[in-house]
Amino acid sequence: MLNRILDQAFDHYVFTRVDQILNLAGTNDAGYSKTAREVSAALDQLLALGRALKAQHPELTGLVMDFEALTALESGQAAEIAYRQGLRDSSQLRQAFMTFLQQQ
Repeated sequence: MLNRILDQAFDHYVFTRVDQILNLAGTNDAGYSKTAREVSAALDQLLALGRALKAQHPELTGLVMDFEALTALESGQAAEIAYRQGLRDSSQLRQAFMTFLQQQ
């Protein structure tokens, strides 16, 4: 029971922290901001194309919306995976550093 509560709390922390980092990246990282603007512009173009071709391809707008949602989910999951791995790496790096210091 306690493990489940701790896992949920940690998952919530990671989700919140990744969201904070990505929001900061959107304002503090010029490369990330540029890419986000380009993605948004491409999505806008796809949606406009979907609306223009709605008569011939009524499924296109829904497909574009699904694609946007899935790529956002994938991006968020990738960021979370990288963050979790960074936590594991930092722990291992700290242990390796401490071992090195003890050997000196």
